[in-house]
Amino acid sequence: MAKEGTTAPKDTAILSARKLPHGGILYELNAPISVEWLNIPTNRSTFLNHFDANTIIKDRAYHLLIENVPISFDPNSKAAIAEIEIKGGLQTNSISKTRYIKPVARQSPTQRTAHIALTLNSKIAANQIIRFGLSIEERKCMEGNC
Repeated sequence: MAKEGTTAPKDTAILSARKLPHGGILYELNAPISVEWLNIPTNRSTFLNHFDANTIIKDRAYHLLIENVPISFDPNSKAAIAEIEIKGGLQTNSISKTRYIKPVARQSPTQRTAHIALTLNSKIAANQIIRFGLSIEERKCMEGNC
């Protein structure tokens, strides 16, 4: 007998598979419940057992450009990212990556703000930032049109 939650939801089906330019394959599932089931780590590993050992599942990413962020912000600091998530009302770990658009070494010595690229793992978080902006280093920063 299978453990509770390890069997796929009834009528789960792959609607389409599209080969991407970089060699990956994008699968489209028939229902959101199927995607939720596949996001459970034990179910994901069971699913991947049917493929090559080098196969991985990449989560969808949402990219935003945030304008006029104070240069005192450290995009590599987990504490700074956690503070942004808390102040912005975002779920924990919804920001997966941050980086300055222009490398710090190339910034002007008198420069006070810069643009950053945010990578998020939730479209809800991305839409919330687009709608309300973010508070970074006590400064209100808005998403630019990228």
